[in-house]
Amino acid sequence: MTDFKVTEKQFTDAKSTFHLYVKKGTEEVATKDLDQLFKAMALHIDDEKLKDWADEMDEDAVGMITWDKFKILFERKLKEDEEEKELKEAFRVLDSQKKGVIPVSDLRWILKSLGDDITEEEIEDMIAETDTDGSGTVDYEEFYTLMMG
Repeated sequence: MTDFKVTEKQFTDAKSTFHLYVKKGTEEVATKDLDQLFKAMALHIDDEKLKDWADEMDEDAVGMITWDKFKILFERKLKEDEEEKELKEAFRVLDSQKKGVIPVSDLRWILKSLGDDITEEEIEDMIAETDTDGSGTVDYEEFYTLMMG
């Protein structure tokens, strides 16, 4: 994946949006408002992940997080979205037949080409774990699990 960096403008825009949700008399946002805050920036995070992230940042379990903590989550989310975009593009390129799947034989060739000292046995194990339905092809969800797992 490429090097990812959040721009100053993205941080400035995020900070402006963050301040719309700051509770009076504090410099913090309620963790229960994080979903709305991310949505206001057109970013979607599933509920369970957002709860995990909020718990991670709200170490004292007070239900509030500061800009510095939110900034970490914001950067993490943008990086995840960029990685997923790159993964979708890679999948699209590998899906040469435009059927929404990659043949296992192509995947095997790609894994061998990476050459990261992966043994034949490790490649076969990866493929067996990835092609969970034994179809001989890998769909995007299976590809995502293999690459991000």
